[in-house]
Amino acid sequence: MVTQKIDAFNRRYEEIETNRAVALKEKTDMDLLWRLSKYLTFDNICTALSIIGLIYFVINRFILHRAPVPSSAFKRVPKELLDECIEQLKKREKEEYEDYVLPVALMRDLQLKPDDDEVLKRLLCSICEHMGFDGNYIELVISDTPVPERAGAISTDLDFTTIWLELRPPYIVDSIIAVLAHEVMHLHLYYEGIRRQDNWENEVLTDTAAVYCGFGEYMYKGYAVNPGEMALSYHKVGYIRQEDVKYIMEVIKKQE
Repeated sequence: MVTQKIDAFNRRYEEIETNRAVALKEKTDMDLLWRLSKYLTFDNICTALSIIGLIYFVINRFILHRAPVPSSAFKRVPKELLDECIEQLKKREKEEYEDYVLPVALMRDLQLKPDDDEVLKRLLCSICEHMGFDGNYIELVISDTPVPERAGAISTDLDFTTIWLELRPPYIVDSIIAVLAHEVMHLHLYYEGIRRQDNWENEVLTDTAAVYCGFGEYMYKGYAVNPGEMALSYHKVGYIRQEDVKYIMEVIKKQE
């Protein structure tokens, strides 16, 4: 009987101590939340978010050397559309093209003088030669006053063709090659009568054709998201993303 009373007393004591510990912890947590709530003001939250954003920017810009805006910020192209463009080119293209290789001397000159009219004209002629026509008859107009949302443009009536190249610093050689390849591809598709009715889909077709015709590596590097002149700015050319270029290259390789 005595032993049972002692056991009951011990259980009751343990229960009381457990409840006391739980109550003490809850009081401590509430005190901590109360103290923290004094700092959860609108100004402090904004300051914290600014610091986090600054840290993210510094890591991406100066350590990882990436633009502060991810490629996911740009419009995604459905894989179904890319597949349709590849199939359309496969049926309509009359020639098979090897991978384009930029001449070493021309690459060196581009790296030294990326905004030189004569060097850029040589690049245009080199790209046209790869596609099987003479680029000397194309007028290349270089603009140092970039038009928003446009890196290049083309106008042709078969008798006369003009390509506009919008240059903006920092001059990225890969992006310049990609833009000129895109514009030359517009001319090629025009000659071949290959197009899509929707304007945006036609631009996607043009980028796809550039990859299809051997400019894949240059399109991939040229369509990267790059840091702009200002601290929080970025620069991106092309209608498709690097992921799309990679996908097109993989599909073409599987079909070989």
